[in-house]
Amino acid sequence: MDSLESIIFDDGEFQAGMARKTLAYLSSRQTTGYTTGGLYYAFHRADDERGLVTIVHGFSEGMYKYRELIYIMLRLGYSTLCYEHRGHGRSIRTTESGSAVHIDSFDIYVDDLDSVTLEVVRRFAGGCPCHLFAHSMGGCVAALYAETHSGEYSKLILSSPMLGLRLNPVAGLLAPTAVHMLCLAGKGEDTFPVFGKDEKFQNSPSTSLERWQYFKSVRDGNVLLRQTNPTYGWIDSALRASKKAVADSPRIDIPCLLLMAQDDSLVDNSRSEAFAKGNSLVRPVMVAGTKHEIMSSPKSVLLEYYKLIDGFLSEE
Repeated sequence: MDSLESIIFDDGEFQAGMARKTLAYLSSRQTTGYTTGGLYYAFHRADDERGLVTIVHGFSEGMYKYRELIYIMLRLGYSTLCYEHRGHGRSIRTTESGSAVHIDSFDIYVDDLDSVTLEVVRRFAGGCPCHLFAHSMGGCVAALYAETHSGEYSKLILSSPMLGLRLNPVAGLLAPTAVHMLCLAGKGEDTFPVFGKDEKFQNSPSTSLERWQYFKSVRDGNVLLRQTNPTYGWIDSALRASKKAVADSPRIDIPCLLLMAQDDSLVDNSRSEAFAKGNSLVRPVMVAGTKHEIMSSPKSVLLEYYKLIDGFLSEE
């Protein structure tokens, strides 16, 4: 098995490495399709397979954001199954707006993960150990899934999980009630006005300029990947779901690695810490020098990040 040092591209060589090596490597191992419920997925088979990792992505993302992670997992011996949430990417839409993401309840996302697990993961797993990796919004979905479903996955990795949104003190008191009232007034599918502005690297959740530029170019080049705006209904559902995920953390019965970004401006790390305190199976780790998207960091950070992940998955 190759070392992480040789797998992760050196700083300054990421975009060239993706173009020359990664895309062809992924393509040669890829099987794509749709679930019966209209969710797009891609499976990648690893050589000398050690397990299978199901990837649950974050809000306004798609599997394009996980190309490097998939590549690294494959090189470490883990096959991957990544699917796109409803309302995202190539999956079934939830609103007529091409840029908005709407959901009435995160229970729908949890049911989707269960369908993917039973319909697709089981088919490709072939008896090997199956694990969950989830980022941000996907972390909330995966946590809720692990709290209500048992026996499908052996380990859970939560990277910057959305277990509480970062709100200023006034908004933290007023926003949940105001958003819920708007939903009750029939405004649930209206777009929340703060989001959707052009992102600059300086205010992005990334600390690697080359990775940020690469994934922005992929997104800008495909109209199907441009979901940027939550609806009031999505925000209302997210606030309720993250609160429930923290309260029900004692129900998780598998080992969980919880990776927090030190300078996260999008999710509230104190809620992740509360989630970990509720269950001795949850191992919280603060990753220094990172923003929300820990996966979009320089090589020195990624080496430690993936060492934590590989070490956790390798434990008996």
